[in-house]
Amino acid sequence: MSQLIGTEEGKTTVQERILNAAEELFARNSFAGTRISEIALKAEVNQAMIHYYFDSKEKLYQEVLARLFQHWEQYVRSISWDGLEPESIIREYIKVHYELKCQMPNLYKIFHWEALEGGELFNKYASSTWVEDFLDKTQLFKEWKQAGIVDANVNETILLFSLWGMMNQFYYRDHNNLTMIVGRDGSTEQLQAEIVEQMVQLTLRGVLVKHQQPRASGSGEAVKNVAVLLPEAAETIENAEAMKLLDKMMALPDWEVKTTADAGQALEDCRNGASLFVFASTKYGEVPQPIVQLLYGLEQDTASVADRFVGLWVIRDNPASESLQRTLEEAFNRLGAFAVARVSGQSQRDYMKRCAKWIGKG
Repeated sequence: MSQLIGTEEGKTTVQERILNAAEELFARNSFAGTRISEIALKAEVNQAMIHYYFDSKEKLYQEVLARLFQHWEQYVRSISWDGLEPESIIREYIKVHYELKCQMPNLYKIFHWEALEGGELFNKYASSTWVEDFLDKTQLFKEWKQAGIVDANVNETILLFSLWGMMNQFYYRDHNNLTMIVGRDGSTEQLQAEIVEQMVQLTLRGVLVKHQQPRASGSGEAVKNVAVLLPEAAETIENAEAMKLLDKMMALPDWEVKTTADAGQALEDCRNGASLFVFASTKYGEVPQPIVQLLYGLEQDTASVADRFVGLWVIRDNPASESLQRTLEEAFNRLGAFAVARVSGQSQRDYMKRCAKWIGKG
């Protein structure tokens, strides 16, 4: 060993041995519970060598965290959530972060030791990306709450901590533990995938069986009647966009779609139990007259729309359309309905998937 110390190769080898030993011991015993002498023994160096390269135990701890976070950042920054629906983002978030915990258990064990002991060194040396990832997701959940995608009663910070709490029960388990927990045998990867799926379903669905709609005779699902208000203006200004979305709607299984340009007919269909989908277009942000008439009629008879999901699609051919989309969502929510919020930049396909999910429950 003494022959290698003076060379660059020797320095790297000794430093890596020290870092590897320190990482394992910090993860096993915590910062406070680990002694320099133990690290030296495990790394097969004398204590003076540790002080020579790292000056102090805290500096060594800082280097251990820096190395762990370097790998963590490379993984996290390679992930893109662009173009994914909220349900897909939650699924991928759980999958990715659980995989990270399984691949880098020492990072999270060190974090948990600090949390238990009330230490501040981890936070002091944590990567800024670690904090940014947390803030980005809490902000995303806040936006989903505002858009009506996530229950308004959900605390976004508690939600994230709850997701991590589920993951923390499983990432350090060996194969035998995982087999016992899942209740069947399989490869470690298969068992971990099953755990991910269970965590995703618990987050998205909960555990109680929801009341099911009665099934129609001869059909796998109950037929859903949907009244579509398609003002002539929407069809005239941007016929292609409206017709394309309408085609997607009519192609949904077990949906019986009835289209009308008459607000009175749409109101009558709602009174008869149909769900509602409204098309609109605008030039300066004004509400089309048929929709004004529909809203007025529903104000006189809120029971026709109360506690029902309503789909809204404002044709986006100018800046005012975004404002009208939000205006209509708020108007229907005030009537006691649940407007299926349209997230900025959402595709027709993804919005129809959300409408099928929520209106189908109504």
